[in-house]
Amino acid sequence: MFFVSATMVAPAVPILASGAASWHVLQRGFSAVTIGIGFQTDEIGWTSHTDGSSLPQIVKTHDGGATWNQVQNVTGVSVITTSVAAQHGRSIDVATTGALESSVWSIDGERFTQSIGAPIVSQDIKREGNHFMIAGPNGPCIGSLGGLRYKCTKVPLENPGTGRYASRPNGGDVIYFAAGSWPSDSIEKVVQVGAEQHHRLTRNVRIINGRKMEVSPEEVSNGATDYSAELWKSTDGGNSWTKLMSDTGNFYFNDIHCYDETNCVAVAEGFGETGGETGARVYRTTDGETFEKVLHKDDTHAESFMTTRMLSASEYWVGGSSKPGALVAPALILHSVDGGATHTDESSGIVGQMMTSMDCLSAEHCYATSITALQTCNLLEFGGKNPPAPSPTPTPGAPHYEQPPCQDGEAQASVTGTDGALCAPPCDASGSCPTDVVDGVTATPQCVLSDQSGNQYCALLCSSDDECDTAGGSSCQHPSAGQPGLCVYPTSSANAQLSFLNQAVTV
Repeated sequence: MFFVSATMVAPAVPILASGAASWHVLQRGFSAVTIGIGFQTDEIGWTSHTDGSSLPQIVKTHDGGATWNQVQNVTGVSVITTSVAAQHGRSIDVATTGALESSVWSIDGERFTQSIGAPIVSQDIKREGNHFMIAGPNGPCIGSLGGLRYKCTKVPLENPGTGRYASRPNGGDVIYFAAGSWPSDSIEKVVQVGAEQHHRLTRNVRIINGRKMEVSPEEVSNGATDYSAELWKSTDGGNSWTKLMSDTGNFYFNDIHCYDETNCVAVAEGFGETGGETGARVYRTTDGETFEKVLHKDDTHAESFMTTRMLSASEYWVGGSSKPGALVAPALILHSVDGGATHTDESSGIVGQMMTSMDCLSAEHCYATSITALQTCNLLEFGGKNPPAPSPTPTPGAPHYEQPPCQDGEAQASVTGTDGALCAPPCDASGSCPTDVVDGVTATPQCVLSDQSGNQYCALLCSSDDECDTAGGSSCQHPSAGQPGLCVYPTSSANAQLSFLNQAVTV
């Protein structure tokens, strides 16, 4: 099965003026649900793919993510893959975990078999040293015989069943374990992947507040009334545990990753539904005992950090979003090279996306997954080999998104749910849009529309009339409740009927 098309393949890495690499969208609209990515080399890696009506399948790339093919065989249960880990280097050892799928493992990257003893619900698997480790709801599960067998240990959590992420630096006896829960009444929408699986997924894979995709803690998904956060450490391979941190009412922990036994980074977030503090947090330890809060991002009161990767004792990435679910909100991809003393925003103009997982081959090359405001999933890349294709260039003297009649190459169309018409240029291969607009327009061009054949088009997203071409009679109309506004002109002259790429658009 081949998962590449003109609308999915983004050009490779853009290069900054200084010659430094930047983050970019590698595959736009790659999958309905994709969380988790793992690479063996700069070119060979694995993730999962689904069109939304079928169960996710493990897919593999040999060309750095430009094209993906379904692996040859998977023996075992695979419902929702939420994390993928691969051995870096020449040897191939790949494993996945997720919701209601236990774990599957492969020694050749093509034939996967179900692991024994792995938890059936998890959001995190890592390959550290020569071992896999899954963060189960009650404690870490350590792999043996590659990823064939797992033995789970139990952490004496204050809030049982809330385990989420773990790190075992260098595959040794030191293990860090992060746990957390969020208010269950904040859950509004269930992700459906295959109608026949809907009843099995309702307590596990969700979008919180229409904003973000999560795997909920197995035992408290219907009972948590507040936020909780816990960090634990073992120095004897999981036989005994020491609590390093706990908090109630403000946030919960997401990913934790360690460079060695004393240098780790953990990320957390909270959205204030129960009156606690809002914002995303970064915690850092240099002694393996005390985690200090080195960053609290709370500018929008909705910041999210989902994933982190340490590259050295002082350099790391954290990824998330400045406002999950907002179509034009910047991603939040921060880079620190001084152990958390400072953080540089390197989101590189990526908007409307939240980074959900990350894997770095080196300090110069990383891959990641993201969920968009349109509730589809993209693949991201930092670094790479090829220069980018140029952005769409304006036609001199003829701005796009003008009042109909439209210039050549644009669709003169109406949008389902609006009373009027617009000029919609096609999205380019990377999902980008022309940025030349009519004078006075401040609305944002975005690739958000499609026709019945699946062709994708750009439109101006707005929140009020004054962002549109009011001099030409354009107004900001919302096709339906919960969807963003579009700038349209008061005319019934339209040659095409367009609709949102996904009706589950959130503002």
